[in-house]
Amino acid sequence: MRQIYEMHHLEHLSVPEIISKTGVKRTQVYRFLRTFASEYPELAEQMKKKRDEVNPDEYQKLLEELSTLKSELKREKLRADFYEEMVAFGKEVYGIDLKKAGTK
Repeated sequence: MRQIYEMHHLEHLSVPEIISKTGVKRTQVYRFLRTFASEYPELAEQMKKKRDEVNPDEYQKLLEELSTLKSELKREKLRADFYEEMVAFGKEVYGIDLKKAGTK
């Protein structure tokens, strides 16, 4: 979603060019653009500035934020996978369905 938003606002690619590069359908491109702008309004506003208007410090700050968010996402995915494995292990070894264990 972010990559498509960057292509559209930073690289100034048109929607047909984005479609040809990514293979995403036209309606999905518009949905990504709209969703990204609503979920990250400050970031979207900064990206809407022309490439020449964005100073290097702001751009570097955005890149650092992106890398931070990517690492957090990777950690959360790993945590979710570990949880799923623990639930499967508990059910397999002990016969306890941990997903239902806390509900009464």
